[in-house]
Order: sequence, then structure tokens, then C-alpha cells
Amino acid sequence: AVIFGVLIAFFLIGAIGSIWGVRRGLAGGEKILRITALILSLAGVGIAGYVVVTVEILNQIPQCVGGGGGCAAVEHSKYSRIEGIHVAVLGLIGYLMILGTSLARGDNARLAAFFLSLFGFGFSLYLTYLELWEILAICQWCVSSAIAMTMLFVVNTCRLIVFYGTDDETGAAAASDGSRVRAV
Repeated sequence: AVIFGVLIAFFLIGAIGSIWGVRRGLAGGEKILRITALILSLAGVGIAGYVVVTVEILNQIPQCVGGGGGCAAVEHSKYSRIEGIHVAVLGLIGYLMILGTSLARGDNARLAAFFLSLFGFGFSLYLTYLELWEILAICQWCVSSAIAMTMLFVVNTCRLIVFYGTDDETGAAAASDGSRVRAV
């Protein structure tokens, strides 16, 4: 029940933050999306950080909150490492990079956040495929991370589509003739 609640919370944070940010538009909408991405990134750092500390430092298996042996089966599989690097380390790096782009403003930050979360979303899909069809076990930490990354992808896609080309201070884009044009 605890893990289900966490998954629902990640989904709701991402969905409500995305809808609220888009609906607010230029009147503070990007700030809402950046805060939402910040929250989800911190959640991802917490998840990946827990797995990294547990596996790499404590040399233990991450505990499944709801019981079961899915986390142990996934951890013992050959897919838990890529070229000797634990996938949670890669996730931690990814979440930290997305966290940085969530704190930054401007089009470069929007683009970077979008592409980082797109890559993370794709990687999460790949890992979920491996759990379902190759390992035949589900890790609750992996599912939580996949939901957080999916919602980060949604939030950063909204941030890019709605706010790309807008001025961060006023929410207006500069037109080629020097007049101010409001983005939709």
C-alpha cells in the first residue's frame, strides 16, 4: 500500500503541476513547471541515491517496501549493471542533471531538461521491458523511478512546448520588429 501511494503521489504531482503550469501560461506557469520538475527530480535523487548507497556502499539488496523478492531478483540479474556501472548510479547522475536544468532558466535549460528527461524516459522504458520480459521480476524502486522519470518527461515537454522562446522575466517573446508578442 505504501509503494502504491508513492506512485500515485508522483503521478499526481506531475499531472497537476503540468496542467497548472500550462493553464497559468505566461503568468507564472513556467515557475510552476520548474518547481514540479524540482520536486520530481529530488524524489528521483532520493530513490536512486537509496539504491546506490544500499548496493554500492552497504553491499546489500534494496528492500522491497511491500515485501516480495522482486528487488533481489532484479539486483541479481545481469541487467543491473552496464559495463560494470550500476544502473542506479546512471539514474542518480541523470536525476542530478535534470535537477540542475530545473533550477536554470531560459531556452537552453528548457531544451536540456527536455532531452535529459526524454533519454531518462526511454531508458526507464528499456529497464521496465527487461523487468517484465527478461528478468520476470518487478523492483518497486525501479517502478517508482520510472514513474518519476515519466512525469519529469511530461513536465519538461510542457515546459519546452509552452515556454520555448519566451523571456523569463516578462513572459514575452521578442518579435523580429522589436515589439513584444505574447506566447500562447
